[in-house]
Amino acid sequence: MTSLSPNDLVINKSVGTARTKRGMIEVYTDGACSGNPGPGGWGAVVRQGKTYLELNGGEPATTNNRMELLAVIEALQVVPERVSLRVYTDSRYVQKGISEWIHEWKRRGWKTADNKPVKNEDLWRQLDSLVVGRVIEWRWVKGHDGHPGNERADAMARAGLEWAKQAGKPVANVPPPLVTCQDSGASPTFKPILDIHHAKVYRGDTLVFSDLSFTLQDGEHAAVLGPNGSGKTTLLKLLAGEVHPVPLPEMSVRLFGDDRPNVWDVRRRLGMVSHDLQREYLTGAKGLDVVLSGFYASNDTYDHQRFSDAQVARARDVMDELGLLSLADRRFGHLSAGEQRRLLLGRALVHDPPVLVFDEPTSGLDLKACFQYLDLLRAQMRKDKTVLLVTHHLHEIPPEIDRVVLLKGGTIVADGAKAELLTDRQISALFECPTKLVHANGWYQAMPG
Repeated sequence: MTSLSPNDLVINKSVGTARTKRGMIEVYTDGACSGNPGPGGWGAVVRQGKTYLELNGGEPATTNNRMELLAVIEALQVVPERVSLRVYTDSRYVQKGISEWIHEWKRRGWKTADNKPVKNEDLWRQLDSLVVGRVIEWRWVKGHDGHPGNERADAMARAGLEWAKQAGKPVANVPPPLVTCQDSGASPTFKPILDIHHAKVYRGDTLVFSDLSFTLQDGEHAAVLGPNGSGKTTLLKLLAGEVHPVPLPEMSVRLFGDDRPNVWDVRRRLGMVSHDLQREYLTGAKGLDVVLSGFYASNDTYDHQRFSDAQVARARDVMDELGLLSLADRRFGHLSAGEQRRLLLGRALVHDPPVLVFDEPTSGLDLKACFQYLDLLRAQMRKDKTVLLVTHHLHEIPPEIDRVVLLKGGTIVADGAKAELLTDRQISALFECPTKLVHANGWYQAMPG
């Protein structure tokens, strides 16, 4: 396996360890298993600053715990011994085993407290030999919770599982050369903005998309329409970098023209307003802080974050444009659903992204607030921003949107011009109920058929 270059290291002779010139190396690991026991895979991402490598593999008959352990073992083997590390895992078995339990196991001759052999002793011995003399911080993260490194490692593990299942024997990749992400400081516009081909995507253990292909062009206005459970939320999380497709040979995903997008760069260029964000946003946040939090894509603002006078002025300008200045000192939890939604729109707009994504934008709003919000959405379209609307409500699709994508059961069943797809027959089939559409002034509404 390929190791990180010694030229990237700075030795601290006083403690006998090393840090990379770009800072401490971070390692994200995960394992996956279908059946447990059954075919399984492991994945790891080794990152130093903006440079990283990915590795994975799998076995046709194994357990989830063995894959979790093997992910860490394989990752440690590609990193020089005298480098300080921070290892992230969503396995308590690994995190507690290596930092707490292993000392008693070794003292008892690799026996548990009830004098039984330690399971996976071969891998625990191997891991123990790899950590000797190293400086390692072991960090547990909650799995499938939107952590970018963990989600990427999970995708690599699932790819290893599929690979081993097809091969019928243990498999492992050879890590590619380290890839340095270029940071030019500019945010050029690429065409298309989103380009997905043959993506296989899981959320947790659930397969949502088995073969997703979807493209969104720069300057396009499109709506993704589908019933609950069709995959709309997973598509949004894929856009936001909160889930990743399984990296199979036939799969490709490019965001803003980049097949290895930096999640923070994506969030600067893409403003998202979602129902989940509104539900989860901290109720004690003040209105101005809600809008300012868009600069960091955070939930409220924090003491370690710094905002320039220009950023504060920009936030106030956005609030003024949206009619929100009177809410600057109001607590988020004390506001109406419509006021909250408008503040989150301000949060999405504060860094002036070229792309806006709306998730069920008028859900929970009364008639007046609904109409006001849709007016704000249409105003952004008139500013030539690319807009993607994800919904199951036809009345949320404004006249400016001319492309509609029908999504059902994780499959795009139709994609084309709005006038051709928003028909009684198409919508009745999509939602599996007789439906009659009413069309007026460029808007659509669904009625019982």
